[in-house]
Amino acid sequence: MKTIKFMIMMAALTLAWGCSSSDDDATNGGDQEWNGSTFDVSAKPAWAIDWSSDVVKPDWQDPDPTKYECSMTMLIRLVDNLAPYSTDDDMMAIFMGGECRGVSYRNKLADGKVAFLLHVKGTSEEANQHMELRYYCGGLHHLTITEAISPFVPNNVLDNIYKIDFDITHGSTKYPLNTMLTVILPQKLPFTPNSDDMLAVFVDGECRGVGYQNADLYEGWRVSVMGRSADETAQIRYYSADKGGTYTILKTFNLTGNIQQENISF
Repeated sequence: MKTIKFMIMMAALTLAWGCSSSDDDATNGGDQEWNGSTFDVSAKPAWAIDWSSDVVKPDWQDPDPTKYECSMTMLIRLVDNLAPYSTDDDMMAIFMGGECRGVSYRNKLADGKVAFLLHVKGTSEEANQHMELRYYCGGLHHLTITEAISPFVPNNVLDNIYKIDFDITHGSTKYPLNTMLTVILPQKLPFTPNSDDMLAVFVDGECRGVGYQNADLYEGWRVSVMGRSADETAQIRYYSADKGGTYTILKTFNLTGNIQQENISF
């Protein structure tokens, strides 16, 4: 009888020690697993897309001016977060029908922005033809090719329509796919949202997009996610300033290169 009582007491003590150990691990900030995520204590991360590439500087040349009787003027300015990577090796060009119609090198404006003044050559018969903008970033060795610009307008007047702020998220030769992602957080959260919070999307451990909070959505975030090919598997990470750590969402999803939405849980 004494033996049976002793065994029951030992089992109860073992169970109590086990619960105490588990609670201590959570309190001391070890890896924690929730319903839909894991949590790691960390400093605020410096998440950013790595745009560096290995493209050789192009040999773009201005066209023969005697072939074309018309021209179009455009002013292209780099967005602020791209300007620091600009060097004297930068080049920008306009192509039409597969032919280079104008080349420009960087200029530094009085307000500190980097700009390219392009004089595009063409004929009157080419009015409203689609054009292709190509930009080579010397600091990143990265090439962007995009058609998201206005068509050819012969002998235009340079106004705000032809002054464009340019980034490399559309037409990147390193990341040709761009998924416009909306991330919806649950109403009940294990933390208090903070302006220092961050959200990012990763593919194979590589940051492919850093989000920003959207005031129109309840705890919603927008992310422009860059992809190398269709159907890459992505995963979301969320840094909570309140908790002082990063949640890795266990649910994964495939990038489509289109507009999509993901609802996550913690």
